[in-house]
Amino acid sequence: MLAKDQIANDLINPVAILDKELLKASSFQIEIFELCSLCGAKFGIGYFGASREDFRREMEFEDLPRKLIEILAKDHYLHRQHKGFIELDH
Repeated sequence: MLAKDQIANDLINPVAILDKELLKASSFQIEIFELCSLCGAKFGIGYFGASREDFRREMEFEDLPRKLIEILAKDHYLHRQHKGFIELDH
C-alpha cells in the first residue's frame, strides 16, 4: 500500500508506483511506464504534484527507468516482492 507519509515527503522526488496502486495516488504525474522484464509488473514513473519540467532536467529523468530496473532485478535476486511505491532518488 502507499504510505501517505511517504507521498507527502516525496512531492518533488521521482518515484515509481505499481500500476495497481496508481488509483490511490492522487496528483501523480506519470512521465513513463516501465515493465519488470522478469515478472511483467508495470510501474508508472513520475512525480507528485508538479510535472518534472518544474523540478528536473531531461537528462536526470532518463536515468530513472534504469534505476527502477536495477531495483526490480534486485528484488528478484533476493526473492522478495516488489514494493507498490519505490523512491528513485535515493
